[in-house]
Amino acid sequence: MRTLKNLLTWFVVGKDSRVYIFQPPNIPIIGWFLSVVIATFIASGSVKVGFSNLSLGFLAIWSYLEITQGQSRFRKTLGAAVAILTMYSFFK
Repeated sequence: MRTLKNLLTWFVVGKDSRVYIFQPPNIPIIGWFLSVVIATFIASGSVKVGFSNLSLGFLAIWSYLEITQGQSRFRKTLGAAVAILTMYSFFK
């Protein structure tokens, strides 16, 4: 049981010994959210497609920032998972 606790601590604790799971939203996440909301309320057409693509762009930027500057291994892993899912959405 002790090793599971050590593994969990290693995964979520940053270099400054603080736990990093949830963080305040940053600009790419706010941009992603607003783009998704706007795309949801537009009926159809190129503007809807544009906002949908913009939301994927914001998500890609956020995931890159998490992978490169994330405070804990959890945040870096979350960024990598979102990056993989974002790339998958381009090829489906």
